[in-house]
Amino acid sequence: MLIPWTITTRPCASVIQRPAWPSGPCGAAAAEPAPSSVAAATIASSLTLIDASRADDSGEPVSLRHVRRRRHLALAVACAVAGLATAAVPSAAGAPLRVRGTHLVDSQGRTVILHGVNVVYKPAPYLPARTGPQRNRFDARDVRRLRAWGFDAIRLGITWKALMPRPGVVNRAYLRRLLAVVRLAERGGLYVLLDMHQDEWSERFGGNGAPDWATLDDGIPFASLGPHPLNYFSQAVGRSFTNFYDDRGGIRTRFVGAWAAVARAVRGHGRVLGFDLFNEPSCELQVDPPCHLPPFADAYRRWILPLYSQLIPALRRADPTHPSAYEEGLQTDAGDPMLIGRPPLPRWPFAGTILSHHVYCTPLVRPGVPCPRQELDAFAQARAAVRRNRAAPLLTEFGATDDLATLRRVADLADAGGEGWLYWQYKTYGDPTTSASSGPGGADAESIVDTSGHVKAAKLGVLSRAFPERISGSAAHWSYDDRTRQLRLRYVASRRADTVLVLPRALYPDGAGVEVLGGRRETTTDVRSGFALIRAAGRVSVRVAPR
Repeated sequence: MLIPWTITTRPCASVIQRPAWPSGPCGAAAAEPAPSSVAAATIASSLTLIDASRADDSGEPVSLRHVRRRRHLALAVACAVAGLATAAVPSAAGAPLRVRGTHLVDSQGRTVILHGVNVVYKPAPYLPARTGPQRNRFDARDVRRLRAWGFDAIRLGITWKALMPRPGVVNRAYLRRLLAVVRLAERGGLYVLLDMHQDEWSERFGGNGAPDWATLDDGIPFASLGPHPLNYFSQAVGRSFTNFYDDRGGIRTRFVGAWAAVARAVRGHGRVLGFDLFNEPSCELQVDPPCHLPPFADAYRRWILPLYSQLIPALRRADPTHPSAYEEGLQTDAGDPMLIGRPPLPRWPFAGTILSHHVYCTPLVRPGVPCPRQELDAFAQARAAVRRNRAAPLLTEFGATDDLATLRRVADLADAGGEGWLYWQYKTYGDPTTSASSGPGGADAESIVDTSGHVKAAKLGVLSRAFPERISGSAAHWSYDDRTRQLRLRYVASRRADTVLVLPRALYPDGAGVEVLGGRRETTTDVRSGFALIRAAGRVSVRVAPR
């Protein structure tokens, strides 16, 4: 018979206390957090954000519905100052994550699940500011807010045009600004996936990414075909991709050199997740075959695989401490087949990489196929790809919408597949190429924090969720219901380290009940502010529910 093991959390403490502070949620053993005003602010915001229909640019609510919430807020701040309910802010120290089999793992061998957002600033100055209007910023307050929501990672955009404005010359000032954002995120406990971002090749075509000197369109006239992503059908855009893949004038080699400079700069950073090599690669659709919708295998053989075969070894030489994250063609966002490593193409030679994939419903690519079907197919293709290529999956884009049903479907599918995700995106940041622009809400529909600095509480209510961030064991399956705020987890536990559950305090203002069934429980659970720690062995079932 299974005997339930139940721990009850309350705003100031858990019923059961462990005698020593355990391994922190970022990996290696962490010292017990000291009381601080930062912790108090983190807890205050995490307790109240879901209750606010709108919030100001600090993320704090403009008004609360119930006096009871004020009581909890005051109590949480008091507990933080007393050191009893301090939010654990992980250190930037520690070994980088690595890929083992089809999982990201930490230094203790635990599977790591990431929830986070994209922070991609496409127009000049190509990185978010630390000061100025809230819509352009990414600063320490943003980092604290993301952590309070239960997020642990960002995908940070890099623009080739800014990194290498002249052929072969790295802009050191831009690189320093990039590193400043990386360090800011690291200090706050966020992992950073560096993303060399492009859409529709370059600004010449209304897009972003490549410098003008690397935009070789052979003089083909360009006229915009409409909103994103229609300009991918322009031959001038396609020809720019072709000349890049073919390394005409050495532009692909210089792209590799720009990436290598970034890799050398972040070598050994414990919370840099890796390198997202090239956002949504496309090809010249007028060269059909092999470029097509979807592309034929020869399009990968001729263009995309030679890029990766040059780029991944160069990055490993520059920085052997972080994995590369490869992407398949743009059309796979809608569930078209992923071809890398699949016959007749050669076996993928780069074990230990991440599959960075996106999920978007795209009628243009798969007309007549309903969105839920496209989303299911996209996840199925990703699961098959990581098995054959010995890679770890990470959903690095989805959303770009205020439609809660879409967000719920995709986030639930990621949970069902045991996969982490990074929502597109945190703020709009003047995005000139977003599919959100053609729907309700315009371009700003993609954001969680709108252009006036207000938090979209309903969207956050779907995306801020309880989940297992570190799993000490195997065969994990979990689900989360954002309506009931219940998390269910089953896994075969290993006694070597704690399993860490992220429980955003906003979801559980009256505390959370954590019920553990089965297994051999060697130690007690210690529930601290925003986290539950479970150490057990054998088959275990966990249920988390609000008090």
